[in-house]
Amino acid sequence: MGARVMTNSDKYLGLPMTCGKSRVNTFKELEEKIHKRVLGWKEKFISKAGREVLIKKVAQAIPTYAMSLFKLPKSMYDSINSLLAKYWWGQNKEERKIHWVNWKKLCTSKQKGGMGFRDLHAFNLAMLSKQAWRLTQDINSLFYKVYKARYFPNCSFMTAQLGSNPSFVWRSLVAARDIIFNGSKWWVEDGKTVGVYSHKWLSHPPIPLNEHAQDMKVSELLDVESRQWDRGKIETLFAPRTRQEILAIPLDHLNSPTC
Repeated sequence: MGARVMTNSDKYLGLPMTCGKSRVNTFKELEEKIHKRVLGWKEKFISKAGREVLIKKVAQAIPTYAMSLFKLPKSMYDSINSLLAKYWWGQNKEERKIHWVNWKKLCTSKQKGGMGFRDLHAFNLAMLSKQAWRLTQDINSLFYKVYKARYFPNCSFMTAQLGSNPSFVWRSLVAARDIIFNGSKWWVEDGKTVGVYSHKWLSHPPIPLNEHAQDMKVSELLDVESRQWDRGKIETLFAPRTRQEILAIPLDHLNSPTC
């Protein structure tokens, strides 16, 4: 076919085809690219407003694509943040200048007294969580089918384990999964796959009354005939606050013609 054999040093869309054991060395070139760009700006007189634009729109935008695929090393965040902080405060070469506000504060919004710069670690996890979300929603994509076959053939992405010999991308996706866990909860349909005590479907997890109740499914809280909440059972099992939240969950979709 005349196809060229790829080597470990080859790249695709600017990123390495393979990642070695040293993540720092893998992304060294990306880090150096940002350093060179910022060092070039230091030779020019640029106002604070201009520096803000360059940091936000250029320096912090360079690693965006890499951050959507890989969880970058912490040392890389620290190195880039240190470089940008020095540039922001007008520090050139080896001279030292006072940083009147720490970088973490500058990464908060302007409404909170910061400058709205990106927290690179948080941004990295946010970008990865978008990819991770695709593994819960886009089940017809090639991306989903490949990872499903390799890492979670018998369960969902949300309950999958890291597994043996995982790839760097898979490690990165699993690392970002907590963002989805913390920011979402199960939607009650027929309730047959949602555990009352084992899944996050309420704002506050209910406390099981006994060991046998731990395996209870949400479907057991429904009245079979009316296909609505079984008020009697719910009032028996839960505290008033939890009871009120459960009864407020609409079940109209269970009585629609398609169900």
